[in-house]
Amino acid sequence: MSDIAVLVPTYKPGDYLERCLDSLENQTLSRSEFKVYLVLNGSEGSYKVYIQTVLQNYHFNYEFFDIKEAGVSNARNFLIENSTEDFIVFLDDDDLISQNYLAELRSVTSESFMGITNIVNFEKDLSSLKSNYIGNSFLKLKSIETSKTKSRKYFSSPVAKMLHRKMIGETRFNTNLSVGEDSLFMTEISNKIKGIKKTDNDVLYYVCEREGSATRSRIDKPKEIKRVAYLTYLYSKMLFSPRSDKTFLLTRVLATVRHLKKIF
Repeated sequence: MSDIAVLVPTYKPGDYLERCLDSLENQTLSRSEFKVYLVLNGSEGSYKVYIQTVLQNYHFNYEFFDIKEAGVSNARNFLIENSTEDFIVFLDDDDLISQNYLAELRSVTSESFMGITNIVNFEKDLSSLKSNYIGNSFLKLKSIETSKTKSRKYFSSPVAKMLHRKMIGETRFNTNLSVGEDSLFMTEISNKIKGIKKTDNDVLYYVCEREGSATRSRIDKPKEIKRVAYLTYLYSKMLFSPRSDKTFLLTRVLATVRHLKKIF
């Protein structure tokens, strides 16, 4: 019986989705130990047919859903609620993972320690890799680190890690945000994470630098100001929680406010 849920949201996917699924098909971990949950969100029927056809080429266990609501946060929340495994991995539909990714993450992740991997970027294929700002911090971290301030970059995104379902609990991605929701989610569950444990350096999450992705869209100044204000308010509220790591939360506030420099 599988104990790892791989959650993959997708919206109007291209052939990059097949590349992503190929990386899951090639995992060294036994297929009986993980299940892929794929959800098409807010797309029309032709994409549903495309995905159903593509999935017939794979042998891993999977479950496919089609929901009307668009948005990656909606999709991730849906998959959290419709999966059952104890361990959870988030994977974006245009990204890839190394063959040892699931097996090595499972070996270091527990109810209290979050397993993390190295991260690199690529454009068209893996023949030319680029550095990643989160991955740059990987080599500097100790194999086991309990300081969230030192490992703070790994609390800015849900990928390149494995979480235990108890860490997530009832927390869900904020659907009022289209940017910054990842860091908020990871910060909200951080008080249930004792620390991080690293895999070996060759365990990799590959981020695709694809034009048209949410992180590469043009900035709308008024919306960006409102977003930063809203996030700063939410982080500031957490500072007053008796269980909060105030130093870590201050780094979240500062990182959020720094985004204002991009629009002035």
